Amino acid sequence: MSTNTSYRAGLEQQFQADWVSFFATFARFEHALIKAPYLKHSKTGVTAEAGWAGFAADLGAGFLETCRADPDLAKLFTNPPMLLKVDQGEESSWKKARAINSVADWFLVVKDVRNNLFHGDISPHSEREERLIIAAQRVLDLAYAAALARADNPKMVEFCEAFRFRK
Repeated sequence: MSTNTSYRAGLEQQFQADWVSFFATFARFEHALIKAPYLKHSKTGVTAEAGWAGFAADLGAGFLETCRADPDLAKLFTNPPMLLKVDQGEESSWKKARAINSVADWFLVVKDVRNNLFHGDISPHSEREERLIIAAQRVLDLAYAAALARADNPKMVEFCEAFRFRK
């Protein structure tokens, strides 16, 4: 039996290589965070979710300052992604972006970039959104490098080991 897949026509042409790289890196980050274990909730029986806040705490405030000093990341600080919120009457609209006051907030902004891309409201031809995706990828690259440098922290070591695909 044949399935009509015409609704997907053109998707593969819309997704740029850096989008796919960002998706894959973000997904692998969440896998490694769970394995480390940096968990959002530690209660037995709950669904395992990546605990970005614990990872952020272990990176420390210096990580945010390193990011603030990086000119390639300025776009995420000055014009972060908007947030899609529910309005009255179950409508949705874009609202003000979140404030960045901590490393945990910083990773929420990276997650906002991923959410906007994943949930489909990124324009494939928007220079602004392209720059946000590239900047968010750079944040993940810097975070991995910072974690790799933390050989004194067993969870960071486990995170880095879990990030790699096993043969």
